[in-house]
Amino acid sequence: MEVAEFQKKLSDLCALAGENGKVLTTGQLKDILAGTDLDKDQLLKVLSYLKLQGITIEGAVLPEEPEKGSGETADEAPEREQIPLTAQEQAYLEDYRSSLSAFHPSGGKTEELFLRLAGGSEEARNELAGRYMDTAAELAVEMNCQEISLADLIQEANVSLMSALRDCGETVRDDAWLRREIRNGIQKAIKTQQDTRFADDALVAKVEKLESAVKELTEDEEENKFTVNELAILLDMDVEEIQDILRLTGDDK
Repeated sequence: MEVAEFQKKLSDLCALAGENGKVLTTGQLKDILAGTDLDKDQLLKVLSYLKLQGITIEGAVLPEEPEKGSGETADEAPEREQIPLTAQEQAYLEDYRSSLSAFHPSGGKTEELFLRLAGGSEEARNELAGRYMDTAAELAVEMNCQEISLADLIQEANVSLMSALRDCGETVRDDAWLRREIRNGIQKAIKTQQDTRFADDALVAKVEKLESAVKELTEDEEENKFTVNELAILLDMDVEEIQDILRLTGDDK
């Protein structure tokens, strides 16, 4: 398939999404991309490109953050490959858990604490927070990933723990609920980091594309200078986008 034809299909997808509130169905995606013979990796890149444009694909097989209250939880999300801890992370985990030994739980049952929590007991809230600090660390280890350090994951787990206990309302909660809230908080932090990295990688790709194109188009620095508007037409990029990249690379002088 010619590049121009493929670019037109991408433009058609973006235009159709714009008419439907930035949402496309998998059927619309397949119809427009019919005949392109894209392999799996290429299709994923197309989906990633559309995601970067703020377009949602209904039914696309991409990991998404479960919406709060939607009924989908981290327990139901696809399992992540657990990343083994490095020696440094293992040492950090042992030191962190040692620091938790200063907490001395009361003799009350956890179920009773959740019941008191629903009644607004600050004492029960603090007791549950102390009891579940180690559990939060355990869940962070289970969800260890390349995007975020273990120390930061544990911090996110603790934030999720405290937020859940603070915003639990008057409903009587339980162990499964609290673990789920912690997992969801960790997953949200991981997804945020993944989205940030994806955007950074996309920007790097655009910078490399621009630099490569300028080198190819400019054989003689003095005689063949291209304006930003000309580059925008040649590279099928927005003028503002090129100007932003040039400012980042220091080539806007």
